[in-house]
Amino acid sequence: MLRFVWLLIFACGLPHNLFAQETASPAVTQRSTDQGLDATLWMQTSVEHDVACTQSYRLAWMQVRKALRDPCWTAAVEQTAGYAGLPPAVILDLDETVINNGVFMGELVRKDVSWNPSLWNTWVLSERGTAVPGAKEFLNQLRAHQIAIFFITNREAKHEAATVSNLSQMLGWQVSPEQVLLRAEKPEWTSNKSSRRAQVARCHRILLLVGDDFNDFVYQGKLSPQERIRQGRRYQNYWGSRWVILPNPVYGDWETALYHYDSQLPTAEKLQLKLDALAPRTDQ
Repeated sequence: MLRFVWLLIFACGLPHNLFAQETASPAVTQRSTDQGLDATLWMQTSVEHDVACTQSYRLAWMQVRKALRDPCWTAAVEQTAGYAGLPPAVILDLDETVINNGVFMGELVRKDVSWNPSLWNTWVLSERGTAVPGAKEFLNQLRAHQIAIFFITNREAKHEAATVSNLSQMLGWQVSPEQVLLRAEKPEWTSNKSSRRAQVARCHRILLLVGDDFNDFVYQGKLSPQERIRQGRRYQNYWGSRWVILPNPVYGDWETALYHYDSQLPTAEKLQLKLDALAPRTDQ
């Protein structure tokens, strides 16, 4: 009897929700897209992301100063001769290099939807992009030293006005449309940025290229992940010297290469191809 009383007292004294804890936490449901939650959170919330970007831009400024002292220095593979006396310029990508689209990418994850042109169009027209850490300070240093600035982006030509406006608000000074070279702005301006770099290189000595994707520096085309790595090693003398790359673990050619650049594949197939690309298991 005494034992029963103690059991009764113990049970009555327990928190009312103790046995309900298992059902209080919502179950994680199957998601229909392969958007990177951890990668997006890293870009949105981590000090490591901000420090990595700031560090990259500080390195970029150090290299610009070196380049100014060397008239034979060029960062563009499209520039081969006759550039020593040209005025200096720096070329940058925009998205995840100068403009931070973390809010947009977070909404894709939250709503469990894939990137699509309609959603992207709405985001660009909202002009809500913010500055990547370090970018504004770097660009202001270039302006102070009268170094021309050009942005080569694969945003579409129809987004020129919104992009120029967003940049101008974000940086605190007026960016001109001539500084922003968008995809399909001219018939020959495809997603391959080589022709646009070549246009800038006709009138300027290119001191530095800044971007977040290999194709921001030299055109690679649709290579396998393994071949992209091999090609990257060919340019060891450029990285951290004439080329400065910023971190982007959310999207880019590194990702689309994993599923053979076929964005129309079902999510399940994309995920399987990504799993197949992982290093071999340690227990095999």
